Amino acid sequence: MRVPHRWFVVLSSTLAFIATWSGSAIARNFSISNRQIRVVWTPLTWSEPFNFFNVRCNVTLEGSLHSNTIAKVIGSLIGYITRAAISRPCTGGEAWFWNGAEGELTDASTTLPWHLRYQGFTGTLPNISTVRISLHNLKLTIKNGVCLGTYAPASLNFSFNVSAARTATLTPGSEVIVPIAGTCPETRHTGTSNTVTLLGTTTAITLFLI
Repeated sequence: MRVPHRWFVVLSSTLAFIATWSGSAIARNFSISNRQIRVVWTPLTWSEPFNFFNVRCNVTLEGSLHSNTIAKVIGSLIGYITRAAISRPCTGGEAWFWNGAEGELTDASTTLPWHLRYQGFTGTLPNISTVRISLHNLKLTIKNGVCLGTYAPASLNFSFNVSAARTATLTPGSEVIVPIAGTCPETRHTGTSNTVTLLGTTTAITLFLI
């Protein structure tokens, strides 16, 4: 039996929609090209809203992901930061991570490794724009001419930004963190969106939906 042209168009459109929807529904994971990662900020900034201080330091984070795939499960542990370093001198003051090695801290204990957890994504499947992650266990001390403060936020937010070429960059969030000791006020951590590279190389990490 011959199918009328208008019904053929409707049927084709419906099948195309189902195929697109099914592809999005089946795509449950993100794939990352390499598990060993490194990102450098020049600088990362800790600042107070009323300019009580504005400390800027070059920061390097290195670590690994547990797998080349990241399941879309909120709160799941996806990797660790195993090295965190601040290059000095900073401007506007000084800062030290609690990594067992840095600075003028009287307590040389470490909170490494820091945990990376998946927190969702932005964009419309299958075209994602960012993959949101949180960083846990971080602890740092900040000092300037008028205060000294230690911060241990429950988590810090970051996002993998995905370009058209699927190259991943990492951007820190700008949430307020409150000191747990000392005289410094609450602060924000901010920085530019910097390329995530394979550890020990300049090769950019790529991230895409599978």
